[in-house]
Amino acid sequence: MDGSSNSSWLPLPSNSEAQDTQLPSTSAKKKEQKRRPKPRDGTVLTCGVCNDRALGYNFDAITCESCKAFFRRNASKNKSFTCSFEGNCKLDAHTRKFCSGCRLKKCFSIGMKKDWILNETQLAKRRQRIRSQTSQPYPSVADSPNTCEVTTNFSSDEVSSPSPGSISTLKTDTDDDEYPKPLASEIMSGLQLMEKTYTTVLDAPYEGSSAVKVSANPKDSSDLFNLTDMFIRRLIKFGKVLPEFKMLSQEDQISILKGGIMEIFVLRSAMAFDKEKEKWKYKDEGGKKELDPKIIASALSSDMYSSHIQFVRSLHELINSNRLILMLLFIIELFSPDRPNLKNKEHVARSQEKYSQWLKAYMESVYPVQTAKVLYPKVLMKLTDVRNLGAESAKLAAHVDISKLAPLQKEMFDLD
Repeated sequence: MDGSSNSSWLPLPSNSEAQDTQLPSTSAKKKEQKRRPKPRDGTVLTCGVCNDRALGYNFDAITCESCKAFFRRNASKNKSFTCSFEGNCKLDAHTRKFCSGCRLKKCFSIGMKKDWILNETQLAKRRQRIRSQTSQPYPSVADSPNTCEVTTNFSSDEVSSPSPGSISTLKTDTDDDEYPKPLASEIMSGLQLMEKTYTTVLDAPYEGSSAVKVSANPKDSSDLFNLTDMFIRRLIKFGKVLPEFKMLSQEDQISILKGGIMEIFVLRSAMAFDKEKEKWKYKDEGGKKELDPKIIASALSSDMYSSHIQFVRSLHELINSNRLILMLLFIIELFSPDRPNLKNKEHVARSQEKYSQWLKAYMESVYPVQTAKVLYPKVLMKLTDVRNLGAESAKLAAHVDISKLAPLQKEMFDLD
């Protein structure tokens, strides 16, 4: 078989195989995969789709376990996956589940082959062979690290919220999508408790010296960052009320707070913004107060302020300033499993998925379902903007006058 064959993805045959012109069997495909083992020299592999950590080759391309499972589930489907945005979504471990269209397109572009996906009969034979080889009732990850069927520990993408192109409902009457769907009582109770906790902890009035400090107009970025210590303390207190946060070790609690503090600042700013008055609001002992945007603008570079205010306005416009949607985005970003030094990634991913599903269910209860299906992924994609703004804030923090910062802030910002 030469290189002009329709099966050009096959390796060139050796002399002993030259007479064999049959299409490869499942066994041959498996041998081809085994020719690309994971490196044994400690080389760190990166997924060609989302840049997450990869263990080796899957379907003839280096991918993480999540993108491997995504490709296996979706590559052979007849339905087409389309992007709801501009067709060039930035994919990483955080955003990969927001757009199935761009994710599948990237899978094919790096060379993943849907011909290598085993059908049910082939999978059954593989399971039976593994059972007979290991004398165990079911295969384990350690027994068959390169198989398509075996999955690793929990991945949020395995139960990820569907994109508009992949949504299917259990209802056959599509007319129901023209109306909102009642919210499950347990989610409603959870949201009510979440809102009460957020209001009590994070929106509490500033008192005494804290009120004086927050009312002082920041003159530069160092002054602006110096105001964050009060919010950081409240954020820690808020986290310790969340059941999923309390279940984490102290080290992991620190990891998700430190790893996401800049992004959380961005979302907190969006929540405190009054779209009608174009001002940020807060409370002190005298009641509601307002912070003029000009003060913030004077403390930041013009480009950074412009990007920030544009994001805040567009987010409020997209969700019509819905407070609960903003709160859920705040918590979803908090529980990001890609934070540095995080050990219990599976638990954090499950927590993020829980609140993502709450967001989806809530939006379907306040919008017609068909509207929510389109709006939901657009809302989640706003977290990409949050990441970008957070990265810019981190650069700014690296140049602040650390003499003005409290020890807690230096620790959170990784400043010496």
